[in-house]
Amino acid sequence: MAGNAVGHAVRVEVPGGIWLDGAAQAPVREFVLRPVDGDDEVFLLGLADSALPSERASALLARCLLDGAEVVRSLSAGDREALLLHLRRLTLGDRLECLLHCPAGECGEAMEFTLRATDLLMPPYHEARPSYDVAVEFDGARHEVTFRLPTSADLDHAATLARHDAEAGARELLRRCVARVARGGVPLALEALPASARAAIATAMAAHDPQAEIELDLACPSCGAAFSVIFDAATFFLQELDRRGERLLQEVHFLAWHYHWSEREILAMPARRRARYIELLADATARARE
Repeated sequence: MAGNAVGHAVRVEVPGGIWLDGAAQAPVREFVLRPVDGDDEVFLLGLADSALPSERASALLARCLLDGAEVVRSLSAGDREALLLHLRRLTLGDRLECLLHCPAGECGEAMEFTLRATDLLMPPYHEARPSYDVAVEFDGARHEVTFRLPTSADLDHAATLARHDAEAGARELLRRCVARVARGGVPLALEALPASARAAIATAMAAHDPQAEIELDLACPSCGAAFSVIFDAATFFLQELDRRGERLLQEVHFLAWHYHWSEREILAMPARRRARYIELLADATARARE
């Protein structure tokens, strides 16, 4: 769904959706987003040294999603990726100019390619549910597991732990999302499951939220090697916004230096107007040097 305009914002759709109290029949899939503005870019730069990428992505969505921060906390990983793709499209356009290096052997060739945000968005999940059941076999016995999909709040919390201990982060994510483990109807602690069983649960979670991990199949034009990479919408978009934010601060400094306008006044200007003032200053400086 490309989105319908709502004022300066756009109504967009996510594949999974949020299950609200009393809405047991279907999840809420439509949300309203506004594009990222200069204030958002400066805000995001301010978090660069104190927040993890996952937390910065959530904070950005909380500012641009008209439904508020609490909704962001409830989004599944895939829905957050979808909203970030929508947000990128609204802010910078649909085309994603990508660059990576071939991972094969001694090649390392730089590869440039173009993606489209709309092509990376998945349609609504046909079997979306508030929770899921999976059977895990080990020690010759069947174990029943009930889980929900990880939310942005879960991911942000787990990412904080994973910063120092990746395994602890993964265990905490499962602990927060697994509601029940039983063997033959008898409840069992999640910690009693071996690593292979916990991995099977994680695999089942991923299968029910495919938007969360976008895999690209690529081939190196130089050596011909075929390989797959994961496209992380949050990382890609945050890097773009960081570069834009740094340029914006330079523009603010330049205009404030010459015109003595406040940061608030400069950030409130449309980007094209700021660029035009900078062009005028550059022309005046050039003429003064003649």
